[in-house]
Amino acid sequence: MNTELQQHIEHQLQSLVSTNNTFKWQPVAGGSINKTYKITTNTNTYFIKTNTIAVFKNGFKEEVLGLQFLEKNKAFIPKIIAEGSFQNDIFLILEWIEKGKESNLFWDNFAQNLANLHTQKGTQFGLEYSNFMGQLHQNNSHFNDFTTFFIENRLKPQVKLAFDSHKIEQKHLAQFEILYTDLNAIFPDEKPAAIHGDLWSGNYICSAQEKAILIDPAVYYGHREIDIAMTQLFGGFPQQFYKKYNEIYPLAPCFNLRTNFYNLYPLLVHLNLFGNPYLKSIEDIITKF
Repeated sequence: MNTELQQHIEHQLQSLVSTNNTFKWQPVAGGSINKTYKITTNTNTYFIKTNTIAVFKNGFKEEVLGLQFLEKNKAFIPKIIAEGSFQNDIFLILEWIEKGKESNLFWDNFAQNLANLHTQKGTQFGLEYSNFMGQLHQNNSHFNDFTTFFIENRLKPQVKLAFDSHKIEQKHLAQFEILYTDLNAIFPDEKPAAIHGDLWSGNYICSAQEKAILIDPAVYYGHREIDIAMTQLFGGFPQQFYKKYNEIYPLAPCFNLRTNFYNLYPLLVHLNLFGNPYLKSIEDIITKF
């Protein structure tokens, strides 16, 4: 981090308290897109993420809106301290969450909290504003049915991006076109639910109070099964979580037969961000359909 940005962030934090602070900076793991830090002061500890305007032209405003969306819809989030920009850099300051043990109680709490989020319903699939999945634009234009929303706002933009950048071929386009015609018979009919949108194991924190604190949202009103499917994409959560969720808010029958179709979207995003290692998983889904 450059010295001027560091001083600017320290000034922002200093303005929040009356006592003079000393600042200890420590780089921490926080994903592949942003630079992330833990800052310890005399009085508090904070989590900081930074990037450049070239990556997110609106700064972290969409992320703040996403966190506020989650909080409004009964999910737990870190306290938002400040968001802003300095010269060509952007930053987001959140409270630091001390990690706890992922016990059975935690997974029961997580399932309950996610079910609470999913019971918050919208009138249409989508959202009033666009946001991001990773660093890729996510269009949230409203649709009345989920299948059309999923095809037009999720699959087609990522398929086009992958084809234009030569990550998929003409044969893949043809296979997706066949898939589009049959998706309507696959997804169960449910009302639009408030969802996290990118719910993998890196996007929650188990707090010391054994609550699941949600971070890095890609929110909208979608099909709640998207969140559950995403939890299974990179290793999965413990069975305790799925058992408890189904006790509270049962999924429609044959959910596991639909999981891969929901996960085509994050797999396409990963293909566009990180390249060919994700192509085989996509091919397995669209060729075996």
